Amino acid sequence: MIVVCLLTVGFLCCLVCNYSSLKTAIDCIDAAADFLADTKKVIAVPFLFFFLSIISVGIWIGSMMAVVSMGHVEINPNVIQGKNIIMEDNLKYMCLYMLFGILWITAFFEYCSTFVVMVSASTYYFNSTPHEDGEAEVQLGFTYCILHFGSLAIGSFIIALIRFIRIVFLYMAKQAEKQSGDNPVIKGIVAVASCILACLEKICDYINESAFAYQVVSGDNFCKSAWNGFLL
Repeated sequence: MIVVCLLTVGFLCCLVCNYSSLKTAIDCIDAAADFLADTKKVIAVPFLFFFLSIISVGIWIGSMMAVVSMGHVEINPNVIQGKNIIMEDNLKYMCLYMLFGILWITAFFEYCSTFVVMVSASTYYFNSTPHEDGEAEVQLGFTYCILHFGSLAIGSFIIALIRFIRIVFLYMAKQAEKQSGDNPVIKGIVAVASCILACLEKICDYINESAFAYQVVSGDNFCKSAWNGFLL
């Protein structure tokens, strides 16, 4: 009982000391709820860009199949009706190029969706007054996507590059594990490296989203906004 009482008193002290921060957090949640309630059409934005991503992936799959079919086909004697596709170096480079391309495109659509929602929330805030809620300008978000096309492309390029490195690394790691006979040391190194790359992707994604948030509010360029996001 004494331990529980001490923990309770400590928790109460934390609430008292962080009352202003807690109140700000509650106000932010309340404002976000009001924004979604007044701007229901913003919910369709992620679905729109997800649909565009699905179309891009479908086109990419067909294009990748066309590139792979350019390889030399040989009979696999160990499998009935089996075939092996021998890929030359130039075809492998083409596949890697296309892999990076689809990662860049999908990341670009992800950030476009985030950017439109940020612009909508920003306009909702600046159009509001102490007496009444304003109106979110969702269409302006799509316009800003075109105006800030380069910034969105740079941010998505960074994420696509990290994801590309992760995929290539995991593929090479799996090959190394097979050749080493499931060596536990190799598995440990692969796990640590994968964790580091995942953390790096999360950090860059956070900085990119912070940069876009600063851009929406201040109108600064991507580099300056990214620096402000990094400082935050």
